[in-house]
Amino acid sequence: MVKVSVIVPFYNSERYIKSCVEGLLQQSFPREQYEILMIDNNSTDTSIEIVRQYPVIRLLHERKQGAYAARNRGLQEAKGEVIAFIDADCVPSHDWLHEIMLAMEQPDLSIVLGQREFVGDSKLLSMFAAYEDEKHHYVFNSRKKELYYGHTNNMAVKKKLFEQLGPFVELPRGGDTIFVQQSVHKYSCELVQYCPRIQVRHLEIESLGKLFQKFSIYGHSRRGYSHVLRQEPLTNGERFRVFRSVVRNRGYSWMESLMLMGFLGIGLGYWILGTINLAGGERDRIK
Repeated sequence: MVKVSVIVPFYNSERYIKSCVEGLLQQSFPREQYEILMIDNNSTDTSIEIVRQYPVIRLLHERKQGAYAARNRGLQEAKGEVIAFIDADCVPSHDWLHEIMLAMEQPDLSIVLGQREFVGDSKLLSMFAAYEDEKHHYVFNSRKKELYYGHTNNMAVKKKLFEQLGPFVELPRGGDTIFVQQSVHKYSCELVQYCPRIQVRHLEIESLGKLFQKFSIYGHSRRGYSHVLRQEPLTNGERFRVFRSVVRNRGYSWMESLMLMGFLGIGLGYWILGTINLAGGERDRIK
């Protein structure tokens, strides 16, 4: 019996997709209890050929360009009671599905979001990952609906919630945050939980430059879906509270604290540039 359906959209992901597939096939969760649906979104590289090397994977195709259109195509075919989302440039931990299903045993829980690590081994990247972890804890324990967001490179949803609210809004980016916002406003914040034991490694983030580029993309994408909902970023005061928590909990020295503060300031600058569209638009394709 299929209990969970893993949905992976991809577009020209030949550099990472094999690692993603291998990670999904090596899960500690019983193989007969989960299915893997990979949705090609008009790839022109060898991504499709790589996926076809694994007959156990259900390969689907979505002609409408966009990650959320591809994910919605997967939703149409999914058999599981729980839908787990990951991107083709991410590799799940060995117990990723086990931890997802363990969390989903809570009857009032419908959405879980996991922790994302970076493949790069620089000190600043590891410090930023720690900050992000602390931020997730703060946001999803705040019970402030306007702060809630989603990230479909490590997120799982009970299928019945899609049946109640419908599929993702098919925007270039932000469909996951819109869905989470719709969920908490229609029901309650109790539906959503951050579970740091649910872990993936984001292979694309291998340097500070790549991360800064992502900051501008996230800022730009927020501008793109701001007309659909009012999702608020943290205030500067809230950011500082998160900063103090991560410094205290990780035991950072004053020098490390200054490094992290400067790094976060630069990242915020890139994000702001994205929101005012100076950083340039992103192509509306899955990377």
